[in-house]
Amino acid sequence: MAMIAVQVVLEKLASFVAEETRFLGGVRGGIVELQDDLYSMKSFLQDAEDRSESDQGLRAWVKQVRDVAYDAEDILEEFMLRFAPSHGSGFTHYLRNSYRSIRKLRARHRLAVQLQSIKARVRAISERRNAFSLNRIDMPSTSSATVEKWQAPRLAALYLDEADVVGIENPKHLLVSWLVEGEEKLSSISVVGMGGLGKTTLVKKVYDSHPIRRSFDAHSWVTVSKSFASTELLRVALQGFLVTANERVPDNLQSMTDLQLIDALRNYLWRRRYVIVLDDVWTVNAWETIRYAFPDCNCGSRIIFTTRLSNLAESIENTSHVYELQALPENEAWTLFCMKAFRGEHKAVCPPELEEMSRNILRKCEGLPLAIVAIGGLLSKKKNEGLEWKKVHDCLATELKSNNDLESLRRILQLSYDDLPYYLKQCYLYLSVFPEDYLIKRMKMIRLWIVERFVEEKPGFTMEEVAEEYLNELVNRSLIQVVEMNYFNRVKTCRVHDLMREIIQMKSREESFVMIANGTRISNNEKVRRLSIHENSGEVQSDMRFPYLWSLLSFSSHHSFEHGFRNYKLLRVLNLDRAPLSSFLPELIELIHLRYLSLRWTMIRELPESIRKLKYLEILDLKRTFVSSLPAGITQLTCLCQLRNYRHSFQSSLFFPDTHGMRVPSGIGRLTSLQKLGSVEVNEDYELVRELGKLTSLRRLGILKLREEQGMDLCYTLDRLKHLTALYLVSLNNTESLQFDSLSSPPKYLQRLYLKCSLPALPGWIASLQYISKLVLQYSNLKSDPLKALQKLPSLVVLELRQAYAGEELCCDPSGFPKLKKLGLHELDRLRRIRIAKGSMPGLERLDITACTVLETVPDGIENLKNIEDLVLWYMPSTFIKTIKRYRGEDFQRVKHITTITRIYEGGGRWVSETLR
Repeated sequence: MAMIAVQVVLEKLASFVAEETRFLGGVRGGIVELQDDLYSMKSFLQDAEDRSESDQGLRAWVKQVRDVAYDAEDILEEFMLRFAPSHGSGFTHYLRNSYRSIRKLRARHRLAVQLQSIKARVRAISERRNAFSLNRIDMPSTSSATVEKWQAPRLAALYLDEADVVGIENPKHLLVSWLVEGEEKLSSISVVGMGGLGKTTLVKKVYDSHPIRRSFDAHSWVTVSKSFASTELLRVALQGFLVTANERVPDNLQSMTDLQLIDALRNYLWRRRYVIVLDDVWTVNAWETIRYAFPDCNCGSRIIFTTRLSNLAESIENTSHVYELQALPENEAWTLFCMKAFRGEHKAVCPPELEEMSRNILRKCEGLPLAIVAIGGLLSKKKNEGLEWKKVHDCLATELKSNNDLESLRRILQLSYDDLPYYLKQCYLYLSVFPEDYLIKRMKMIRLWIVERFVEEKPGFTMEEVAEEYLNELVNRSLIQVVEMNYFNRVKTCRVHDLMREIIQMKSREESFVMIANGTRISNNEKVRRLSIHENSGEVQSDMRFPYLWSLLSFSSHHSFEHGFRNYKLLRVLNLDRAPLSSFLPELIELIHLRYLSLRWTMIRELPESIRKLKYLEILDLKRTFVSSLPAGITQLTCLCQLRNYRHSFQSSLFFPDTHGMRVPSGIGRLTSLQKLGSVEVNEDYELVRELGKLTSLRRLGILKLREEQGMDLCYTLDRLKHLTALYLVSLNNTESLQFDSLSSPPKYLQRLYLKCSLPALPGWIASLQYISKLVLQYSNLKSDPLKALQKLPSLVVLELRQAYAGEELCCDPSGFPKLKKLGLHELDRLRRIRIAKGSMPGLERLDITACTVLETVPDGIENLKNIEDLVLWYMPSTFIKTIKRYRGEDFQRVKHITTITRIYEGGGRWVSETLR
């Protein structure tokens, strides 16, 4: 992390020199010198961080580098804010500028003094590096030591007894069948999963099995690892084939070139059916460098990869199968744990008095075989006493760090982290701020990464798009577990494995990156930069000032913040979701560095006019608060990129909530950096509707309480918002109609559209939206069949019709809705029949039908929807339900292929869910 800290400061210095030249005056030379010193120091840091794990003195040196980089960043941040240009005109502005000029002279002098101090510290630290014989980053390291260190933890996985392995019989048989059967051409199989899942163990059992030995003429096993060399891989592969066949290894094997090795392999393997395992592949380059050594002779040869990278198979030609190895189920995990922890007991049975604590410890392993074996082995050496085992449970992070019995586990889990580029390392460590078992929402995480400045700009991409690439890369590397994907094949929620969380929390504290307030006293000597407060953390120490704190994230609904925020002058990120706040705290206005402020789910009802002082605020999140009107001062926050405020209540419908937004002041059009704004209540403010057209950077916009006569102003605005990807429009009431006839150029990149209003007819431009993936129509009461009009949309994935159609029949043609995955038909009072032609909706996964009270039967053609998994029936009449339940009924036969059929009905004043199948 010292490397990251130095890199961040160097980037800030470069920006500083490029953009702030006119303000630097005599300190410019000092800044350039500091840049040079840090660049020089950075070249040795990689070697230092690699070796600091086992060298306490070197670890202290790396910490000094990190601390001085953090301090330099604080100084630069303060200076950049003080020297930011002011805007305005007139005599008052002139007086203010004169006063500011005097203050800037003082600030420049103070910066010069502080820079001298920083430079002196940097040079002193640089001189101390000579004591450690550090290599420059561009000097080659000795690969043999690296490979030996890398492979050591893997040896145990290769030589496990059958009795020590559980839960692999089914995957073993599946992999054997994939290898032995199938087409004659050369093909590959990838076994994918996070470190410690048992990929190597499983594949070794497959590789050594009798069917594989009998079915293939030649066999070889190559451990690739991170620090591979193509020559060594080819040499090991050739030697493996020869040795397993009891053939002589050439005397000149060690001196053969890549080309000679490739020729030798091709000649040997020609017309043979061979199998080779490439274990622990970290990059497709490892395969690309040796692929030509393995000929396709149409003999049914196979290549097996084990990897932590889920997208590796996509990069390799001839991939026939990908097996994603899963964690052990609870019963098998318990069996393995008992085998290891109670090996001295009769039949390895857990004593009753230890069962509860044992299961709590096992829960932290989350089915990871390596963790179960390692922690079970550690516990087998402890006394069978509850307190002894509780210490292991409560101090698992400490045990992982210091206990030799867990060294192999720690090393294997940490390998994936160590392999990350620096920008992903800080993103991953940041996940330690989230509480245990917390479901992390994709957009929450992305917003925080951006305001923390972890996300690098990329031409042609928004910052959110780049951040989502980071997330997908961490998922691909098996470092983040996806909990739920949405219908658009994007991560919705995710989490970190408990043991990885223990490791990154420990590393975050060591690196002064994140501190968790968990009841442990924080030393006054610790420069806490980020503090996370969890639900059971208790109050933060009242005597702590945290003058260096950059980020404070609260995940507690009980923490009162009674000591306020006056001690947190450098705060940039403040997350107070669900905090017990009933009013806006006055001292928040003094946090002039704030970029991110989330008050989501608090009881706050209004913001002060002085909010204008937070002029560097980029994200203001007021969702689910009671703030109904914004002060005029909000229009001075010109850095604001996201302004989010809405809440829901059930009034108009039993099934779908009404949305309540906020009134905004005149002048909102000045916030031209806004990319997300929602939801704005316009009422009778005609000027406001047109003013929103000035916000040309908007990607997402929500407008509520629109009137029919505002239709032309709305079209005027939408014509100017060319970058919109999501639009949410709600009329004043259910019967208020909105006219879109004068919309000449709808936002062509629109992906999500919510129209909650009466419509005389479906606007023709909707059918032209090539990228629309979600469409919700509510209260439309259309006379014409909307399915006919929408079925050609090429990207539509989710379609919801809520009180949107007044006809009796819905139909779609063959080849209609090619990408649709979810269809919702809700409160269509007159609907009697649905016809789905064969060949339409080929990818439909879920169908919801709600309160369609006269619908006679399930859709005609539902039997042709081969991918449908869920049929959800809300508040449907009992006569309709009986047609599905009746065993010999026609509807029963038509829906028998659907995995889950759920009925939801009202009972005893609440919704009751019943699974029909």
